[in-house]
Amino acid sequence: MAEQLDEEVSWREIGLHSPVTSSDGQQVGEVVEVAALDQEDIFHGVVFKSSRVSRQHHLAPAADIARVTRNAVTLSVDAAAAENYPEFHELHIERVGLKGLWRWKHYGWKDSKE
Repeated sequence: MAEQLDEEVSWREIGLHSPVTSSDGQQVGEVVEVAALDQEDIFHGVVFKSSRVSRQHHLAPAADIARVTRNAVTLSVDAAAAENYPEFHELHIERVGLKGLWRWKHYGWKDSKE
């Protein structure tokens, strides 16, 4: 069973609350979200809640992710570098489109599906 847990998997199989560990073996947080565009198969990185007292959310970019297994995400940076990622703020994306009711349609900003 341990072999299956250590087997590398796709970013699509990253589990919520999976530990995020640094290259020096320290747990720096736990996964709260995967930043990706699923339909386009674009992986941006992993949003994790810091293990530090601040408990801020940080984005570990895909370029800094060394390994993804069923039980953990391992970064290619040490714990000090991982704690220095800027705080993550979710983007709210809007697009121009038709909105309104029935015959009172007009162009305006709408929530994007991305």
